Amino acid sequence: MRRRDLLKLAGGAAAVAAAPGLVQAQGEAAPAVRLPKLDVSPDRVTRTIVGLRPYRPAGFVVAAERLTRRKTVVHNYGHGGCGITLSWGTAALAVTEALGATDETRWAVMGAGVNGLTTALMLLRRGFEVTIYAEDLPPYTTSNIAAAVWGPATIYDEASVSDAFMAQFVYAARYAQRTFQHYVNDPSYGVRWIDEYYFQRRVRSGPGEPPPEGADLYPGSHGYREPDRWFGFPSVLARKTLMIDPDIYLRALMRDVENAGGRIVRRRFESIEDVERLDERAVMNCTGLGSRALFGDEAMIPVQGQLTMLLPQPEINYGYVTGTDQGTLYMFPRQSGIVLGGTHKRGEFSTDVDWSERDRMLAGHAALANRIGA
Repeated sequence: MRRRDLLKLAGGAAAVAAAPGLVQAQGEAAPAVRLPKLDVSPDRVTRTIVGLRPYRPAGFVVAAERLTRRKTVVHNYGHGGCGITLSWGTAALAVTEALGATDETRWAVMGAGVNGLTTALMLLRRGFEVTIYAEDLPPYTTSNIAAAVWGPATIYDEASVSDAFMAQFVYAARYAQRTFQHYVNDPSYGVRWIDEYYFQRRVRSGPGEPPPEGADLYPGSHGYREPDRWFGFPSVLARKTLMIDPDIYLRALMRDVENAGGRIVRRRFESIEDVERLDERAVMNCTGLGSRALFGDEAMIPVQGQLTMLLPQPEINYGYVTGTDQGTLYMFPRQSGIVLGGTHKRGEFSTDVDWSERDRMLAGHAALANRIGA
């Protein structure tokens, strides 16, 4: 399964580090790397939250459906663990699908997470009249819980995807990453470049394989096999990546939707009949995991993820992913705080906090901070 979850991502980083175009450090010894030390003291914890990734083994769905003779639905859901990562790309695919499916000029967009907001904004920029219908609005959406570092993860099962889907996936990833770059220079969107590290406990043999979306989407990539420099890790991948602060970013998207003339209406959808009762004849379905019940997609399953937030540390300008005997650990810095994560529970619908899992993550991140922090 290619990049199906962060554990696979972390485990495959050694192979990626050896891929064409990445630099393998060698020659005379260089000074040991030093990183600011993360403070994982329990009294710095601000909250622990649980979210459900809308995962489909065959990947996301972007497709049109004639719901009734008078109503067309274009689906844009099933993004797994990369709803924010792929949002601009799948929105572009969905709008293209919409243009070929109907001549309607009034659109209803179901869902106000990142994909609902992004798709609505792209429709508005095309000159359509758009109303977003959603029960939950930012900051109370699943998108707000995302770690929101740019990079496809928990998105598909390699054995289940088609060539057609992979073409969509590559297009969406490349389109989205290029679009996010335009927001970096405007602090009101909460998008910035950070250093990202994949710390490996072993070196994998054999040639590396570049990611399907293209290694060029990960600038500054270098692979290292110098444990004396890199905190005892035999293999490390270092690269630049985009970090999106969802609380800032989603508020900015809501502002952009409203400034472009979009309307936002609070509404709960409990059945397909609720969709049929919408006044608009053209509907964009961006309900994520809700598509399982509303549109009968039994392939949709939740992948539960738990995050613990720490008080901000402005000097922490890097993130990491690593594997341990107890599971995956990842850390990424936001303006509002430090995100600690590392859980992927497939088929789990509960959003209750697992306190033993929180303790595992705190202990694991504290041990890693003592190992790598200066």
